[in-house]
Amino acid sequence: MRYPDTVVRCRPGGVNRFGDRLTETRTEMAGAFAPVSSTEDHVTRGDTVTTQATLFLPYGSDVVATDVIEIGGRRWHVDGDPAQWKSPLTGRKAVCSVPLRAVSG
Repeated sequence: MRYPDTVVRCRPGGVNRFGDRLTETRTEMAGAFAPVSSTEDHVTRGDTVTTQATLFLPYGSDVVATDVIEIGGRRWHVDGDPAQWKSPLTGRKAVCSVPLRAVSG
């Protein structure tokens, strides 16, 4: 699979012993971004738009559910655990799929 998009994985730095937030770690990665759907909520939250997408990365990529992904200047939150896909018949390691979610408005 080809990975035409450059994305940035932002991993929270945690907190120090005084409770101060530490700087996040930023790592560039090659991936393939695929928008999935968006929904609008006009009733309960005003004009809120929730957009979902999937990011495909090379198999074994280091992404966890607490990471934030930057794509084209927009920050996307990882929405669940990334899945490492491989063939059950041949064992070929195919891809890592990362569910993403962004909320605006």
